[in-house]
Amino acid sequence: MGFLRVLTFAAAALALGTDAAKSECKSCHRTYKHRSHPKHKELPELTQDELDKALLPQHFDWCDQGMCTTSWNQHIPVYCGSCFLHGALSSANDRIKILNHKLGFRGPDVMLGRQSFLNCAPGHGLSDGCGGGEPADVYEFMRVYGLPDETCLPYNATDHTKYTWTNGTCPPEGFCMNCMYTPESPSTPQCFPVTKMVRYRAKEYGSLQGELAMLKELQKGPITCGMAVSPAFKYNYTAGIFNDTTGFDDLDHDVEVVGYGEEHGVKYWRVRNSWGTYWGENGFFKIVRGTNNLLIESDCHYIVPDVSDEELVWGKKPAYGGSIYGIVPFDTQKAQKHPIEDTSAITDTNTTLTSHEKTPKPLHTTQRAPHPDDIVAPAEAKPKDHHRLGETANLMAVEPPPAASNYSPVQLGLAFLGVGCIGFVVSMVAATKLRQARYQIIE
Repeated sequence: MGFLRVLTFAAAALALGTDAAKSECKSCHRTYKHRSHPKHKELPELTQDELDKALLPQHFDWCDQGMCTTSWNQHIPVYCGSCFLHGALSSANDRIKILNHKLGFRGPDVMLGRQSFLNCAPGHGLSDGCGGGEPADVYEFMRVYGLPDETCLPYNATDHTKYTWTNGTCPPEGFCMNCMYTPESPSTPQCFPVTKMVRYRAKEYGSLQGELAMLKELQKGPITCGMAVSPAFKYNYTAGIFNDTTGFDDLDHDVEVVGYGEEHGVKYWRVRNSWGTYWGENGFFKIVRGTNNLLIESDCHYIVPDVSDEELVWGKKPAYGGSIYGIVPFDTQKAQKHPIEDTSAITDTNTTLTSHEKTPKPLHTTQRAPHPDDIVAPAEAKPKDHHRLGETANLMAVEPPPAASNYSPVQLGLAFLGVGCIGFVVSMVAATKLRQARYQIIE
């Protein structure tokens, strides 16, 4: 395949010249395979009459509403053709923020785990990692498995291909991990997988096309759209409303559309790119609206996020709390009704099932009746080493004095005094070591 690509590139360069050859260097590897995802929905196109009845505003921008999360750069620390992932997750991040705002949660923004997806999704037939993919691949993975936030793994622009010892799926630490001191290793930090965490899911996802359908869906939240990145856009855009006049139509990139408007009679889309904030208008750009310029109105995607895992943690009466090993039950009764699955279905290296053949676990919400599977679920098991934390706390415990005997009162008094002194010394030593262990953990 690499040899054929070289021949193709060389032929293009000879036939079209240097400028045309540059256009073959993709800004991203968007596969445009349209994999068949069972829960994918296609929204119908709207008519102008339907749009007029909707009474949409002439200008709208989710960033103006304070609902845009942090921008990303897909190209560092090394190049990775993951535009499809960045476009899809930027939209998901913002829609989660919108949803949490409606639910009354005012916590920090959720930034979904890009590296967790790149490490683990390709092994389940969803995208080719840094080799390309579709927004629907991302949302299908979220529907079936869920994604943690980026505190599980930092983005390093690599993918599943680094796991040469597995059969195409990631090891447990490829989805979420921690590195720190533990009760068993108080002086040397250890790295270990985290197998239970809050995951964000797709309750629904689908595609749409056309200006009118985009305008309507944008009222619910930002959307992800494919586009053709022409050489003029890639190398020359700096600011303003871009209008390609070359007819370039090689759909090879995904971006997030956050709003729309009009300037001096020119309609435009406001769009977030994934090339860093030093590019364009602080990482954004505008492009003419209503003409399908660079095909930006031809292939768009939306997601309806599910945050029910998160609600189990940040609710007023949480079912779960957190530990260095992952989340653990806080309210045992609630946790039994809403069990958090581990990551074995994601990191399993012995299965031949794809995500399309697996059925996601029913969504947990506090508003619905418990699912039958939840009612009979066994109690949540503690992390492997969690019980040892409890054992550490018992270092301060003093053994009860021996039972009464036939010794004289003086002998008993001296014995009790000796035991008390020894107990005091032991407790002071234990307390000192416990403080030292805690300082080592904090450092």
